[in-house]
Amino acid sequence: MAHVTGLSVLTAYGHGPDALWQGLVSGKPATSPVTRFDTTRHRAHHAAVLPGTPDLYGELERLVGEACEQAKLSPADRAATPLVLALHAGPDTAALAAELAGACGLREVLTVHTAACAASNTAVAEAAHLIGTTAERRAVVAGASFVDASMFAAFDSAGILASDGVCRPFSAGRAGPVLGDGAAAVVLEEPTGTAPPWATVRGWGNAAEAHHVCRPHPDGRGPASAVTTALRRAGITGDRIGYLNAHATATPAFDAGEAAAIVSALSPHGARVPVSSTKALHGHCLEASGLVELAVCALAFRHGELPVNANHLGPDEDCPLDLVLAPGRAPQSRYALSLNSGFGGVCTALLLAMP
Repeated sequence: MAHVTGLSVLTAYGHGPDALWQGLVSGKPATSPVTRFDTTRHRAHHAAVLPGTPDLYGELERLVGEACEQAKLSPADRAATPLVLALHAGPDTAALAAELAGACGLREVLTVHTAACAASNTAVAEAAHLIGTTAERRAVVAGASFVDASMFAAFDSAGILASDGVCRPFSAGRAGPVLGDGAAAVVLEEPTGTAPPWATVRGWGNAAEAHHVCRPHPDGRGPASAVTTALRRAGITGDRIGYLNAHATATPAFDAGEAAAIVSALSPHGARVPVSSTKALHGHCLEASGLVELAVCALAFRHGELPVNANHLGPDEDCPLDLVLAPGRAPQSRYALSLNSGFGGVCTALLLAMP
């Protein structure tokens, strides 16, 4: 168990939790035509992006600093605190990550998680595990992914992106995700009894169903296993979950498999737990997804309103879930699940308790 005592976030809605929250409650996707690079030859032409071309490591340094200040970490505290990262792998990633830790005054980089869409949740799970089972008192977790030409081209050439620029999770007529800029940092600390945290990481579960390199098992075995493990680790039963922020990227097979996982892992309550995927609003932030969506969950419970599952056209019999389709719905309890999955069957579930 670990408290989230500092939280900073950047999305296409702007900088900071307030900008993200205002974007979520507007119900309007942060999507726009891509001008950062040429998309003329692509099927898709939209993404949820910030103006210009943000510097990934520069933004991470700023966000880590903000999270540490919010958590009231002194220079000595930072010097004793490790960094866990979620980033796309590249030839210079290790060296740049070490530079980032030094620039932020942190002790060292423990791990750089590169498991694509599940990277951030896995990084948070690792940090919470370290705090609960080793001498580590705290850890900083950060991750970022900004839409670039190569990643956009890879997703587009695979036919994954929504060609109309609209992401419709769990909806009839869904045709894929819209990529999004995202970066976030959190400070996780052992419970101290000080000011109320943003959230508490109560449980987590990792799984790798290894069904296919890019197709999920139709029964959602991987996500179901991750959710079951997170519940067991937290000592929480499925009927106590007040909200589930789903991975759902609006791809037909992945959404159906995840819906099956939710229904089975939370049985007999799975079809009654409020669910939404906010990727329809802030875009799919790849390696940063879990951290951005942790911020979404914390904000939703702080404001007492669940974010909508936007752009919904109608029900799909393969997704028999209680989707949040109208604004103003309150959480059913103080517990939330955040679920992220990636190619190869890797998936991580975080169970969050709210103050």
